[in-house]
Amino acid sequence: MLATQAQTLAEAPATQADTKRRQCMQQAWKAYRGELQDPLKVAKDQPNDNVKSNRCAPIVDKGVSFLFGQTLKIECDDQEDLDSFWGDDDDKMTTLTKLAMNGGVCGQPFVKLIPSEDGVPPRMVILDPMLLRIITLPDDCELHIAYIIEYPVNTHMQKRQIIARVDPRNDLYALGEKDVEDTWTITNYTRRGDNGTWSQDGTPQDWPYPFAPIFTCQNLPNPNEPWGIPDLTQDLIEMNKVLNFILSNISRVVKYHGHPVTWASGIGASQIKMDIDNLIVLQSESAKIEKIAAMENFTGLLSVVADLRSDMDEQSRIPAVALGRLVDLPKGNISGVALQLLFQPIIEKTILKQRLYGKLIRELSRAALVLCGKLSIEEYADYSIDLHWQNLLPVDDLAAAQTAILWQQLGVSNATLIQGAGFDPDAEAEKSQAEDQQKMQNYANGTGLPPVRQAQQAIQQDSQIAQKDGMGNE
Repeated sequence: MLATQAQTLAEAPATQADTKRRQCMQQAWKAYRGELQDPLKVAKDQPNDNVKSNRCAPIVDKGVSFLFGQTLKIECDDQEDLDSFWGDDDDKMTTLTKLAMNGGVCGQPFVKLIPSEDGVPPRMVILDPMLLRIITLPDDCELHIAYIIEYPVNTHMQKRQIIARVDPRNDLYALGEKDVEDTWTITNYTRRGDNGTWSQDGTPQDWPYPFAPIFTCQNLPNPNEPWGIPDLTQDLIEMNKVLNFILSNISRVVKYHGHPVTWASGIGASQIKMDIDNLIVLQSESAKIEKIAAMENFTGLLSVVADLRSDMDEQSRIPAVALGRLVDLPKGNISGVALQLLFQPIIEKTILKQRLYGKLIRELSRAALVLCGKLSIEEYADYSIDLHWQNLLPVDDLAAAQTAILWQQLGVSNATLIQGAGFDPDAEAEKSQAEDQQKMQNYANGTGLPPVRQAQQAIQQDSQIAQKDGMGNE
């Protein structure tokens, strides 16, 4: 794409689909943050008896939690430089969590690389999906040729940045993302008012890399569309509104009918006398006074609420057992197969996400190494980045340890077993080595026993020497 085409994009208004998508994102963020409208009107000078149960936020939060777990390990040959880019585990997991939250709410996460100087790792900036538009080829929605970032500076001025692909050999259809000769241009525009003309700010900036400074992926697969499917879809938001409407009606029924109501007939209010001992005296023989019993049976209404919650669980593929809903938690010991069946919807959903977000993380890591000067453009596409995802299911430590012993007897490596148990094999090896060295030092100082492994090796050596001596004597 040439600079003239970038100018054309700058002048083109947002499409109807872009506007609708942004509106859906706004509604999704309000639902996630619990900014819900009152289902029922509240009379003046009356307490607000509306119930607003936020069932949307747990769907997104639990999806993010299952996706990355406590820690995601990212490995490559240039580990030190990669760790400098991502930071420590706290910074890395916070960044990934924010990225996945944007994906869960909006359907598409975006992160931008800001180059640094003197070999310092580039800076990551998580972008608001509501500010972006994706431009693709007309007949290839997976091949991005431009990104448009647009936002208001104030009430009188707007800014727009066009990040457009430059294809010098015009072979984009043939090579796609593998064309290492493609580059990108970054052009800034401003305009005053909502109907003004976009004017270019400065000269276009060259981005001399085959990858764009913006990295993105679909949150969930969405064929025939550049944007992915969010966790928080419109149907789930509407179901949450219906749930709150029913809960609010139950609350109002309890408010007005949750206690007995006294009524009287055949007598005026002035003819009822209330003594200090709470005895009601009716001053007319034909008068009577009774009570309307409080409403006690809410079984039917509560069953509708339960059905709605269950439908939201099925639609979101977040089972109630994963959310910790007590009524749905299994009792007693359950088998591993039963546990997999309970968590199967969220496991299948998470595996899809791992494939999409995993590609984004690998591409982002490779690009960071290129900007640091640790990786050439020619090596970019084939450079290996390994991701170690944590176990998706809750682990019974005793059963897992017993199973690991059986796998070890069948020849499975210790590193694989340690990783399957949720530990870092390299870190555990370093800790074990440090502990053995400390024990050897204590043993040499006469303050401790030798490490178990060294002691076993010494016993084996003594046994071998004894066997050789025995053979020699014979």
